[in-house]
Amino acid sequence: MRFAHFLLLAWFMFAACSVHAKESSVYVSLSAPFCMTPPHPVASFYHARSLEVAECRFRARFRSLPLHLYVVSSDERSWIDLRAGKTIWSSEDEVVYEKENQFGHFPNVGKAPAEIWINPHGVASGMIFRVTAQSPDATLSAGGVSNISRLFVLGFRESGICFLGLARSNQAARGLLAKRTSCKRMLKEELLQ
Repeated sequence: MRFAHFLLLAWFMFAACSVHAKESSVYVSLSAPFCMTPPHPVASFYHARSLEVAECRFRARFRSLPLHLYVVSSDERSWIDLRAGKTIWSSEDEVVYEKENQFGHFPNVGKAPAEIWINPHGVASGMIFRVTAQSPDATLSAGGVSNISRLFVLGFRESGICFLGLARSNQAARGLLAKRTSCKRMLKEELLQ
């Protein structure tokens, strides 16, 4: 009987690993010409807040709805928002305001593509994107500014989209997704009017 329980447990563990192994990465460019002004209701939502927005297109779903990715920017900072249906999740607080994530001045979404993990059914399960900032303590001798960057890792859960953590390398960022790391905080959620 114990052997049967062991086999059953081993099968469930193998099945869980197999499901993860079938996820694939989709890379989404975060720069022009791949990102364009979104349709009117979305553009108006951001312009009413004095923010610029560009939609970067890709194919994935979340909560059975198409998932949309936006690069949002103020005068000196930028971050990523995600939308499914009328719900928008914003990484603004994590990128711009959360004290534990502040590693430099004027954080901005980098030009590096975002990596989105998608299961075989086209459902997003996680995302990695690079944020670059001015180093707070290092300047170049020619009077320029030294930049540093970190990878922000988001998890897609039934309850919404959450912040999993920061990483310095792609391997470490993918490790947070592969281990199904617990959410540190849920992203700010708003409804598109």
